[in-house]
Amino acid sequence: MKRRTTQEWIDALSQPGKEQDRAIADLQDYLYRAVWLYLREKRASLKYEEADLRSMAEDFAQDAVLTIVNTINTFRGDSRFTTWAYRIVINTAVSELRRRRYKNLSLEQLEEMESNAFQNIVRADPEDDPDVTTEKREAIEQLRRILDESLNERQRYAIVSVYLLECSMQETAEQLETNVNNLYKLLHDARKKIKQHLDKHHMSPNDLLAPFRGQW
Repeated sequence: MKRRTTQEWIDALSQPGKEQDRAIADLQDYLYRAVWLYLREKRASLKYEEADLRSMAEDFAQDAVLTIVNTINTFRGDSRFTTWAYRIVINTAVSELRRRRYKNLSLEQLEEMESNAFQNIVRADPEDDPDVTTEKREAIEQLRRILDESLNERQRYAIVSVYLLECSMQETAEQLETNVNNLYKLLHDARKKIKQHLDKHHMSPNDLLAPFRGQW
């Protein structure tokens, strides 16, 4: 790969022509190697075959190059160009890996992930005394009962996906085979039902989440 300064990268990628073609080829090679190394070392737990890793790295690098070329005018120069490009390809990989993870996620799989997430939240903090740990566990059980008793299946799926598993609105909408606008309405209705349940039992969200203050 030809060595370039940040300004040389910007100039080469901004003007169509042979120099841009060479710069794109160099950039794609750099990003391919960067994201392949990321997948191989940082995401080894995914246990992909080497051929799959290389194919994924190539796809992520191509997508990142398109993003970079199309948004080159947004580069502010706060870092080296290659650092900015590296962040884009890694973010591309992370987003796509998460999308694949949640694609066609069944209700049973979601429930298992929900259970694991709740367990991680309750897991004893070394600084917690036994009473605090017990309060957390009881609050989680109460929260799960509220979800069970207040929400229908789609509302629960939406709440758990967005707020507990931290999936994006777009990812969750795709899972529910709807659009983002409808998902906003679904979440609004779900939150309203949860609030009604709390009001009925003379509770507030602060009461429920008090044991997790500073954690949530």
